[in-house]
Amino acid sequence: MREKRRSDVLRSAVIPATGIGDALLMMIASHQLKLGGYHVTTFHNHLPELSSWFPGHNLLPFPESNSIFQSYDLIVAENDNSAKIDGLIQTHRERLSIFYPTYRVGKHAKLGLLDHVFNSTLPMADNIANAVATLVQLDLPSKENGLTPPSHLVHRQRNFDVLIHPTSRVSSKNWKRKGFLQLAEKLRERGFHPIFCVAPSEMSDWNCVEKMGFTLGSTPTLRELAGLIYESGFVIGNDSAIGHLASNLNIPTLIIANEKKRMDLWRPGWLQGQLVLPPPYLPNWKFLRLKENHWQSFISPNKVLNSFKKLNCTLISDELFFSKKS
Repeated sequence: MREKRRSDVLRSAVIPATGIGDALLMMIASHQLKLGGYHVTTFHNHLPELSSWFPGHNLLPFPESNSIFQSYDLIVAENDNSAKIDGLIQTHRERLSIFYPTYRVGKHAKLGLLDHVFNSTLPMADNIANAVATLVQLDLPSKENGLTPPSHLVHRQRNFDVLIHPTSRVSSKNWKRKGFLQLAEKLRERGFHPIFCVAPSEMSDWNCVEKMGFTLGSTPTLRELAGLIYESGFVIGNDSAIGHLASNLNIPTLIIANEKKRMDLWRPGWLQGQLVLPPPYLPNWKFLRLKENHWQSFISPNKVLNSFKKLNCTLISDELFFSKKS
């Protein structure tokens, strides 16, 4: 990376992995580079939908050719073990900084001088903040990523709305449907308003919730989803992008997940929420794979409800919860 001159504004490209959660996290790098004086472009196929929420940032879809990166002084990419990363290593290694959530000799390329391997005991948000601070010699690490809600929205104006997101891109990471429905019943008994939030393509699979008297919401765009989250009181869901977005928007968040070790790294890293995990003693023998294939059965709705009570929010009082048997 060439030395910066006073009259020379360095250009940086930031390339997250494909997930929306990854994009929000890597916007930490984009924003801190911007504050450090770089002209930053973030390349992601879905993040431009949130352009109005990231004022001052240049968000573009990933280009068809890596040749566009020739004009950048620094390229910061999140490793996702894809051909995209291999291509960047082959063509732009001298200006490339790869952020490795995990790294294994033999599986991954030889580490470059600008690369960073993350600490698996810290959330991704902290790791990215630390890496970019080291990379461009910032005084202090910061997890600020520039996400700015539009002024017409009111933070948590519907305090008792609980946004429930029962799906994710990876079905094996989803808690059981019956559990979400039973949890919603328990929340409604305690005066909360559960709202099931799914993608438009998933609406028909979840129309049962309307028959039970719950609200079923669809958010066709990321912008609409962000607005719904920002004005809700709480978010409950699987390990997915919504948890990161809610945490980023300072919304109390509860994540139901299958593995502590993975969640130590991938848990939402802005506003600290609650994690609900299967028992640590659950075996994962090759011939049984209880933890891998049946973890959902070892998390009860009551366990999730008890974790919900622990969210750092004054709205949840003992009187409210103990007025009903859980």
